[in-house]
Amino acid sequence: METAVTKLETLFQKVESDLDYIRHRLEFEILKGLPDDLAPEENPVALLEEISVVKSRFKMLCMKMKKVFEEQRESIKCISAALVNTMKIVWVLKQRAGLERLPLSEEEQAAALELTVQLVVEEPSSSGSTGSASSEEEQ
Repeated sequence: METAVTKLETLFQKVESDLDYIRHRLEFEILKGLPDDLAPEENPVALLEEISVVKSRFKMLCMKMKKVFEEQRESIKCISAALVNTMKIVWVLKQRAGLERLPLSEEEQAAALELTVQLVVEEPSSSGSTGSASSEEEQ
C-alpha cells in the first residue's frame, strides 16, 4: 500500500514539474515573439499573472462574503425574535394597565405576520415555547 502511495506521489510531482516546464516554455515563447517596447497592459504573461492574483482575491472575497452572509442571517434572526418578544411584552403591559388596545394598521399587521411567519419557519420549537410563556404571563 505504501509503495502505491509513494508511486502516486512521485507521479504527481512529475506531472507538476512537467506543467511548470510547459508554463515557463510558453512564457518564453510568448516573450520571444513580442516586441520589446510592449506596454505591461498588453503583455500576455503579465496578464496571466494578474489573472491568477485576481482569482485568489476573488476566492478570498467569496469566503468573506459567505461568512458575512451567515452572520447577517443570524443577526436578523435574533433581532426578529427580540422584536416579537418586545411586541408581546408591550401588549401584555397594555392589558395589565387597562389601556385600550388600538387596532393595528394594515402595515403593522403585515409586519407582525411576516415576523411571526419567519420565526415559525426558521425555528418552530422556539416560537411555541415563547407563545406558552406569554400566555402564562397573561394569566
